[in-house]
Amino acid sequence: MSGWVDRNLDRLGGLLLPPRCVLCGDCGQPPCLDLCRACEAGLPGAFRPLGDGPAPLRRCHAPFDYGHPLDHLVHALKYRGQLAVGRVLGTLLGERVAALGLEAEVDAIVPVPLHPLRHGSRGFNQSAEIARWIARRLDRPLAPRLALRRRDTRPQVGLAVADRHTNLAGAFAASSTARGLRIALVDDVTTTGRTLQELAAALLEAGAESVEGWCVARADRRVAADDAPPSAEPA
Repeated sequence: MSGWVDRNLDRLGGLLLPPRCVLCGDCGQPPCLDLCRACEAGLPGAFRPLGDGPAPLRRCHAPFDYGHPLDHLVHALKYRGQLAVGRVLGTLLGERVAALGLEAEVDAIVPVPLHPLRHGSRGFNQSAEIARWIARRLDRPLAPRLALRRRDTRPQVGLAVADRHTNLAGAFAASSTARGLRIALVDDVTTTGRTLQELAAALLEAGAESVEGWCVARADRRVAADDAPPSAEPA
């Protein structure tokens, strides 16, 4: 029932405020996607094949490459607070997850959490902004309280692989209400997958049946090291 209501609200919203492409300014796609078909077709690496996830992840799906203009969208959301971009990225990822039918094996969607201090200073969690539109598209519950970040870790951007591992060790904790659930973690960009691995380990220790990762894009390690602004923050 909620999916039917959401779809009709989207149609009404699109009529009252027609979508406009966040990249080029042309008309977006009905009912309310603020991205035109031409710009969507130009996103790098669209429909990347589904891949196995690094243990303990069951699998990890990142349909795009982290290149222009997708990097512009991620930065607009994460560092400039353009929350409307979260809807674009969440809709794109949700559509590709639906095309593969991955939601059939997922009970709950969990955005990668920020530490409370970071969340307070930024004012939002970019992963949660993406995840809520995925949950709406797939009609799956959004469950951000299943996990928390208990340490305010250093930025992963630019760290060596070994340092990425030690930086996030023990950074996450999970609720016992995760027991028996099949969980999908949502993040904006994955590079080595270490953040997803650590969070998955915490959820599995709390009793989750399985954990997989859904990310908008996968970044090359060399690109990720040079791509963040000087004030780069943790994921």
